[in-house]
Amino acid sequence: MQKQKPVVHIILNSHLDPVWLWRLEQGIDEALSTARTACDLLDAYPEIHLTRGEAWFYETIERHDPATFERLRGHIAAGRLHVVGGWYVQPDCNLASPETYRRHNEFGGAYFREKFGVKVRTGYNVDSFGHGAFLPDFYREAGIINYCMMRPSPQEKTLPGELFRWRSPNGAELLAARIFESYSSSPEYLPGHLERVITAVDPAVGHIMCFCGVGDHGGGPARAEIDYLLTQRGRQDAEIRFSHPDAFFDAVRGSGAKLPVVTGELRHHAIGCYSACSAIKRAVRLTENRLLQSERLLSRSEREKAWKQLLFATFHDLLPGSSIASAYDGILDSLGAVRSLARTAQIRAVRRRNVRFRPDSRQRLVFDNTGPEPYRGLFEVEPWVSWEYSRGRRGIETIRLLDEKERTVPLQPLPPEAAVMRLARLAFPLELPPQGRKILYLDYAGSSAPDRSGSLPAPGGVASLQCGGREYFGAPLRFDVIRDRSDTWSHGLNGYPAQPGRSFRQAGKFRSHFTGPLLSQSLGRFSDGRGNTIHAALRREAGFRGLRLRLRLNWNGAQQIVKLALTPAFPVLERRDGCPGGEIRRELNGEEFPFFNYSLLRGREQSLAVVSKDCFACDVQPGGELRLTLLRTPYYAHHDPYRVPAINTYRITDQGEHEYEIALLADPSPEELQREIFRQTDPVVFSESTLGVRRDLV
Repeated sequence: MQKQKPVVHIILNSHLDPVWLWRLEQGIDEALSTARTACDLLDAYPEIHLTRGEAWFYETIERHDPATFERLRGHIAAGRLHVVGGWYVQPDCNLASPETYRRHNEFGGAYFREKFGVKVRTGYNVDSFGHGAFLPDFYREAGIINYCMMRPSPQEKTLPGELFRWRSPNGAELLAARIFESYSSSPEYLPGHLERVITAVDPAVGHIMCFCGVGDHGGGPARAEIDYLLTQRGRQDAEIRFSHPDAFFDAVRGSGAKLPVVTGELRHHAIGCYSACSAIKRAVRLTENRLLQSERLLSRSEREKAWKQLLFATFHDLLPGSSIASAYDGILDSLGAVRSLARTAQIRAVRRRNVRFRPDSRQRLVFDNTGPEPYRGLFEVEPWVSWEYSRGRRGIETIRLLDEKERTVPLQPLPPEAAVMRLARLAFPLELPPQGRKILYLDYAGSSAPDRSGSLPAPGGVASLQCGGREYFGAPLRFDVIRDRSDTWSHGLNGYPAQPGRSFRQAGKFRSHFTGPLLSQSLGRFSDGRGNTIHAALRREAGFRGLRLRLRLNWNGAQQIVKLALTPAFPVLERRDGCPGGEIRRELNGEEFPFFNYSLLRGREQSLAVVSKDCFACDVQPGGELRLTLLRTPYYAHHDPYRVPAINTYRITDQGEHEYEIALLADPSPEELQREIFRQTDPVVFSESTLGVRRDLV
């Protein structure tokens, strides 16, 4: 019996980064050229098939070149042009929220079904910088069963096979393939590449993919490449077949080969992209939260447009921070427009309810929970108060806050935002159900200050966190500076040096800023001796088992990392990080990882969590020290092996002022952890009404 030849599935494609070392406008130009080239090649070579994903690509052609779009549609209908991916763009697969990945499913899938009648079967993120553990969950929710990826490479991560069943911690599976060598090629590279592909075929499977075509800035397979491949179809050692990913995965299933299972995340590639250019990361996270809280208030067309703008910003050279500086100008503007739309919708919806109020002699403070979860915790707000108070003629401490049943609500005045008047910033406990509303009333009739006894002591500094008679800090918190000469991606690294080059030093001691029965705050200042400063506000809240840290970091410097180092007072046995879609256990090995909202360190009897919406990466050293990455400052779009000259005009990421909200929780329950994460998404919308109040009081 003659042995069957291995089959090499030729995947003709063109990887196209709409933004990277160019701006979006140039990406659009290249998409238009790539689309016409694809159609011309399909017309000229009836033997070939082409592969093309991303709804953004097809939508761009439809908007700017309807004639070419109709040609694309015809080739798809004829089974020659094959749609993969199913998502709006090929996103970063580490940092976006779970709902954002689901919206990729929603809007990408809907577009392909509506425009082409296609239900995508193969996920396709060939250039994304690693792949989160729960990605199979999102794809299987959309009916996608296959997955193409390339990073991490074999040099970065050893897999039990280049074909494998990729399983999420929840059990969802994809049939996955790591692309051999590269998703792109050139006429000079292709012959040697094809020979290496043939030798790499797993004999138990008998099939392998060979990707061909100029990529990154579009293009596609060169005619010389196609002509060469046509000459190879008579080979005796392998069948050279023009194909597409769906056909390849069908053939793999048909082979009956038993494939290994890989569970969890696919790391590491480009650890620097977990933290580079924090401005885009914070903008995306803030926009995600705002849009999720307001999308029910938007029209269908507004919602679709807003989500597509946000989805585009998650592209794998945007959200990771690896594009040129000027590419972010328009993207940040676009995200700001989405947030403005969301905020305007919230303002409109709340005020339409408020205008139904009847006159009342008391000033109403109105709170709407726009989120899907209960809100419970201290809340701060600055309502307008009577001129009698703002001009200092009466003490703000005499104001009372009443609920709808005339019960006094615990209240603590705080220093206001403005430095020009005695305005009132108020802190008080607030509970709201999902989508719930609460109305409180300002009572100006009080004649004496309420009882302020039982004030919380101001935090003494960053050296101690005590709860339930136990200490949770094994050493004072530190702000370390690490020298980092790696490129923007940190190619070739899994972690950063354990020893910092220097640390910020505290200027004096923490000083009490205010105290009260609900919360107290101390202020401290740190400097690294190079003109960089950190202003730290350390807070203790009633009923909160931990500390809140608010940082304002002023930074100016290149190729360095600033980390907040936290040493637990107990032996750390386990580390668990939030990631999009769930929680994952990771080793205490000093490697840099992305995290989603929190990192949790567990000992035998104690645990300590760090929760922040403003930070995106951390490492945990073998001894249990957690180092939260505050910022990393490579040159924009610096790629090894290029060496940056000493005299240059290149822009550097993350210069200037940065603010962080960080919560340190002792022994948090899952419910407490989730409540803190939800609180940091800012789901409560404040409004007020003075209808019926005497004008001399307002």
